[in-house]
Amino acid sequence: MKRTGLILLSILLIAALLLALAQRELRPLFGFPGGGFGRGETAPAALEEESPAVGPVEGFDETSAGLKQLARQITAEIPDDYGKLCAIYDWVTANIAYDLEKAKKMEEYGYGAEYLLENRKGVCHDFAELTRALLKAVGIKATYERGEVRPAPGKTEQHAWNHVQIGESCYGLDTTWGAGFVDEEKGQFVQRPSRLYLTTADELARLHSDPAHKEAREIEWSRARAVAARAVYLPEYESGLLVLFNETRQEAGLAPLKEEPRLSSAVRQSAAEAAAKASQDEEYSLDRLNRELEQSATQLRLARAGLYAFTVWDFPTPTVEEIHRLIAAQQDSFLHEGPYQGLTVGVVRRGDLLTVVLAGLSYY
Repeated sequence: MKRTGLILLSILLIAALLLALAQRELRPLFGFPGGGFGRGETAPAALEEESPAVGPVEGFDETSAGLKQLARQITAEIPDDYGKLCAIYDWVTANIAYDLEKAKKMEEYGYGAEYLLENRKGVCHDFAELTRALLKAVGIKATYERGEVRPAPGKTEQHAWNHVQIGESCYGLDTTWGAGFVDEEKGQFVQRPSRLYLTTADELARLHSDPAHKEAREIEWSRARAVAARAVYLPEYESGLLVLFNETRQEAGLAPLKEEPRLSSAVRQSAAEAAAKASQDEEYSLDRLNRELEQSATQLRLARAGLYAFTVWDFPTPTVEEIHRLIAAQQDSFLHEGPYQGLTVGVVRRGDLLTVVLAGLSYY
């Protein structure tokens, strides 16, 4: 009898312990071998880059009840678990920022899902906790993963992310890296949501451990984004660059260039064509624009024309001043030459790609 009583007492103690652990949300430590889902599961379908609306959701508090309400609002009318996973990932990466100050003095700040939701900024551990809590609120099992990653060559750091199992597919998601990046020169976080870090568990592990692969995938993502984007003309950049070019010329003792609006359409079109080629990593030329200038030479009284194209990949879009400095540093630019009297500037943005085409004109 004593032996039976001890066995029953042991069972009751184990049950109480498991219940307490579940209430404290330590469940990811149990039931998932190795602290996460097994690798080598069926790969998910290709991820769509276009994401659903991810604007701020109003009318909720920052308590656990508020977390559940927020999760339901984010995933409203989405019938499948994968769609809910994407919606939650998109919301977190678009609305939560990385906290550089907290990263320096962790002990002086709070932590966790509710802390992050209240402050709207935190570190990787907060991101992973919030993501897991939102997924759990809509019935999707997720783990909190933690380990060492290599974000850049020669650099390692402790990091946190999530794994999710939906059916036969295992997903890895890193909402911290997916939210944006740190501009090391300016010392600030740049919000730039990306689906690149919602992928398979295997692929996320490689992104975390192989900086060269991470860089290559980010370049691919930027190119795909540029290919899918429409060309946007930036007239304020065109007029701003003309002013700055003339300031540079005057400092060098050269006459300022007059704006030539009659070629604006042709130069802009050439910039758009160059951007389309560059977005696909293809060579481009200004031959078509050069032929148009030759055909218009008599009408415009052109004696000479100098053409120049400049492309830069960057996010956020560089300022007019930054673009001017980059172009002015190019020694082969005709802007350093004296014979030109006119200038037409075309500036096109396509995703993270900015293209500038300049047509310097000498009249007779």
